[in-house]
Amino acid sequence: MTLYAEDTIMAIPETQPSLSVLIVEDNPGDLFLLEETLRLTKLPFKEVLKATSAAGAIKSLQKQKVSVVLLDLSLPDSSGFNSYHQVNEYAGDVPIIVLTGLADTELALETMAQGAQDYLVKGEYDEHLLAKSIQYSIERNRIRLSLVESNESYRNLFFNNPLPIFIWDIETLAILELNDIAQEEYGYTREELLKMSVLDLRKPEHHYKIRAFAKEFQQTDTLKKSGIWEHVKKNGEALILDISSHRIDYKGRPAILAIHNNITEKVRLEEKLAEQKILKQKEINEAMIRVQEKERYEISTELHDNVNQQLTVAMMYIASAEQKFKDESGLLKQSSGFILHAIEEIRKLSQTLVTPLIKHFGLSKAIEGLLDDIAAVNTLQIDLTADTFFEDDIKYDFKLSIFRMVQEQMNNIIKHAQASQVNIELMRNNHMIYLKIVDNGVGFDSNQQRKGIGLYNIISRAEVYNGVVDIQTAPGKGCGLYITFPLSKEVFA
Repeated sequence: MTLYAEDTIMAIPETQPSLSVLIVEDNPGDLFLLEETLRLTKLPFKEVLKATSAAGAIKSLQKQKVSVVLLDLSLPDSSGFNSYHQVNEYAGDVPIIVLTGLADTELALETMAQGAQDYLVKGEYDEHLLAKSIQYSIERNRIRLSLVESNESYRNLFFNNPLPIFIWDIETLAILELNDIAQEEYGYTREELLKMSVLDLRKPEHHYKIRAFAKEFQQTDTLKKSGIWEHVKKNGEALILDISSHRIDYKGRPAILAIHNNITEKVRLEEKLAEQKILKQKEINEAMIRVQEKERYEISTELHDNVNQQLTVAMMYIASAEQKFKDESGLLKQSSGFILHAIEEIRKLSQTLVTPLIKHFGLSKAIEGLLDDIAAVNTLQIDLTADTFFEDDIKYDFKLSIFRMVQEQMNNIIKHAQASQVNIELMRNNHMIYLKIVDNGVGFDSNQQRKGIGLYNIISRAEVYNGVVDIQTAPGKGCGLYITFPLSKEVFA
């Protein structure tokens, strides 16, 4: 694929209706994916302009009119609301679709409340969702402009609009008018809806929100406000709506004209994509864990069956040499001592690598054995509590992961914590399994220090079983590792 330089054009046949789009994105990877997805939409684009900053976007907008702007909020010369306001000032009546990361969806929604037409989460949309967002944004923007231009055009658009539209009283919240598509959307008749208030379209626990919303329009000079609302159809089915609300005068009374865009399908698709992403990450973590355990086993076997055997043979040769060269027996005995020490170190290393005998003795006993080995060569005082941990119905792979988490964290404590006391608790109730490892060491600043490979492995293992990892630490305050697992199908044998 050819990447288009700033202000370059991607042509399509002139016989088709055409659109022009301005992409404001400074990340080459995100830009590449967006261009590819745009191609797949099969929308009739005449040209695609590109800018990598707010200043570049403004320059493009000053040169020519575009159909829609796809705007990343994080740019080199601006960020957040500032990016939107700068570009929107020069976009005029051009609809803006905000591009955001998964962690910034709240900011995107607030930007929509300021006038953006829609938002898309990077990595969470496909060509169908992108096409729908562009088409609806352009359509809604066209509707808005038409409403402003002519009252007569407003009536035509109101009753023939493909989107549901309501007019309701700011003071009483009563529904005053609606179009035909609104009846179809909610499943009520026109007569039923005209006897209702907007409260009847919402769950009781959300009534305070709409009252506060109406009060804001009454007490301020607000003329337009957009937001995401949850409504309920006559049959009880939930609707997730992006509603653009405009303050108007309706037959001499202050009222709200609300244009509803049903984004239920979009939100559900985003949720499904997020679930698939989590599931894929779990599969990756599981594969990584299997590879790690296989490598541990192979290395341990190699050390035991090959290296240790060769060292044992060397010991036999040295013993034989001692008989022949008694004058040099001191050096030979010293060499023998070094080899014995190497054999013992390899044995210890092999024990840490090989899968513990959980199947035969249980997880609690395996952890006890690990802690006994650590205590034998360290000055640590280690206390283990596992009285409430019943493990007979728990799958082996989960117990092995718990063991490896304890092993990883104990290695971290020995290497970095300078601790004298470690308390470990492994507990279970009717709903959860808890693992707690707390030391009295030097601690660290979790806001500044990045997670090492040990903590990364712990978190990866926990995620496979829907575990939640919480690290509580501060300089000089020790470190607490708290992991909770729901008793789900992933845990049970």
